Amino acid sequence: MRTFPLLRPATGLLALAILVAFVTPVAAAPPRAPAAFERGTITRRPYVVMIDNHPNAYPQTGLDKAAVVFEALAEAGITRFMAVYVPGVSPDVPAIGPVRSARLYFVRWAMGMRGMYIHAGGAPDALRRAREAQEIIDVDALMRSGGAYFSRVRARKAPHNLYTSTARLDQAAARFGNAEINDPDLGFPIKAEAPPEQRPAAQEIGYYFMYRQDSVGWTYDPAGNAYLRLRRGKPAVDAATGQQLRASNIVVIEVQERPIPGDPKGRIQQDVVGSGPGFLFQDGLAREITWRKESEAAPLRFYLADGSEAAMNPGQVWIAAVPKLSNLTVK
Repeated sequence: MRTFPLLRPATGLLALAILVAFVTPVAAAPPRAPAAFERGTITRRPYVVMIDNHPNAYPQTGLDKAAVVFEALAEAGITRFMAVYVPGVSPDVPAIGPVRSARLYFVRWAMGMRGMYIHAGGAPDALRRAREAQEIIDVDALMRSGGAYFSRVRARKAPHNLYTSTARLDQAAARFGNAEINDPDLGFPIKAEAPPEQRPAAQEIGYYFMYRQDSVGWTYDPAGNAYLRLRRGKPAVDAATGQQLRASNIVVIEVQERPIPGDPKGRIQQDVVGSGPGFLFQDGLAREITWRKESEAAPLRFYLADGSEAAMNPGQVWIAAVPKLSNLTVK
């Protein structure tokens, strides 16, 4: 079993931010949409952070400020998030977490984003690939080289109590170097939002990964042109602000998954290199898409029926990888 030689109790601004996350938040105006993951604007490696979604990890902190969030199965029907922050574009985030472990398919998505990959241990194949991949910088909280950029809080039990912040990750980027990138193909094309008079009055999206009772929902808000997240039928909120999570674009893709034979922890593998069907929800409308990722190092792209690349609205892109599109319902 690994030890945590450089992990220490939260101090300073991070401690204050995490403390705020565990008190009852005051009412606030709806948050602004996070900055877009816009092609042509990204000059520093994104911070790509694995986020726990075990019931003991809810509510999470910092998902609301991510430019992109990936949502996919881990094991035992429990999903995991991968949140993407763009230095110099995304807002500062005083607390992000709980940080959790790597899986190979998340590593492959991170490779296509040229990210600094932030995690706490992981599956053996994921750890090997994260260390070897030239496209990413591997920052593992459970290794001596990475532990200084994380803190554990007493308000939750391990392993659901590990946090970082964009300020800490800025320090990690300075230490590890190679933080600047020059990749004009990184990011999504961005389009103008539909004007208010063209937005429908309502849209409801629902999906599940393995168990129907552990459902995810999104309710369209035409005034803000955003989708509000539901967790098991109730508003899903950020721990620090108490505000319901919202995204400007919801992408639901079908990704084949299968158990890893003989894995003692029941882990799975997912086929994220290749292509498959999906749906893009934006402006209150649903559009069929095809996702493509040509290789481990290639970015994840989305294409419309006419072959053109799908453009995103400004704001957060939430990508859910479900085993079957039949798990998706739209009203």
